[in-house]
Amino acid sequence: MKKLFIHHPLFRLLSPLFSGALVYLLILLINNNIAQIRESFLGQELYICIALAYIIQEYARFSLLLFEKIKGTEKLFWKLIIQVLSSVAVCIVLVSGVMYIYFSTILKYSPNSTELLIFNSIFAVITIIYLALYLSHQFLYKINTNRIEEEVIAKRDVEEDFVAFKKGINPELLFESLEALIVLMKQHPEAAEAMIDNFSSVYRYILSRKKRELISLEEELNALQELLQLYNHLPYRKTRLARVNTEESYVVPGCLLLTVERIIKSTILSKDQDLLLDITTEGDFILVCYSPQEKLRTSFTDEAVADIAYSYQFYTSKTLSVIEEALKKTIQIPKLTLNESSDH
Repeated sequence: MKKLFIHHPLFRLLSPLFSGALVYLLILLINNNIAQIRESFLGQELYICIALAYIIQEYARFSLLLFEKIKGTEKLFWKLIIQVLSSVAVCIVLVSGVMYIYFSTILKYSPNSTELLIFNSIFAVITIIYLALYLSHQFLYKINTNRIEEEVIAKRDVEEDFVAFKKGINPELLFESLEALIVLMKQHPEAAEAMIDNFSSVYRYILSRKKRELISLEEELNALQELLQLYNHLPYRKTRLARVNTEESYVVPGCLLLTVERIIKSTILSKDQDLLLDITTEGDFILVCYSPQEKLRTSFTDEAVADIAYSYQFYTSKTLSVIEEALKKTIQIPKLTLNESSDH
């Protein structure tokens, strides 16, 4: 139960004082005994009303806690009806019992039906108001919670769309390619044309993959070849596929491109040595292996492929991971099939 001010100790201590005094004034007004306000406002009747207010409000609070713990399959409407009727019924029993005890022991006579009706009616209304205050707070809390959850989901969707948009555009690759193309057009126009073909092929693939959830490994490898040729025009270590031995399977579009791109950017620049990549399949995984010579401040770890691993969790329970060995680093990418069912 969410914290409400009716559970605050100060409210529990002071509220019955005011509600009890109000009940006493109402009874005087109903009985046309206004003159008693001046004569004996602080009489024993006032204390009885305050004591009853304490008993009724504490019981109402206890009933709220009790019904909060009851987890039934009934409809909410019937649960509320039962809660209100049972609370009012117990309130009437408590008020009647206290009135009988007070009248018989202090006043030495039994209360009549009119007096019981007045006391029970007023305290029943107080009980209903107390319940209505709590229930309205609970409904308002649920409505606000649902709205906040919707806003959080909407915010997450916007952030994911923005991240996907950035991946699709890949502004860093775009500007690096354009800058390299400007230089290459002046020095080697023919090589510039080949670079433009590679550039257009890569971006055509990047932009078209948004409409597809899974793509064949063969198609992803073809796009990867175009990406490697494009990166070989840029100021990074020259990269090529040394060994490709794969079986028919499916991958999340762009997973190999993003993985290899981050490997290239984390590798130390060298003109004398190429970066060799082996892409093979083994069991339920696609393996991307290479000999790491990484930059001091940019190491390829699990964090580098965290976004790709997040995408894979919607398709399979197998995890994407980075395995580091003495002279080799391997990225394990789960193989997917079109009829694969998630274990989630």
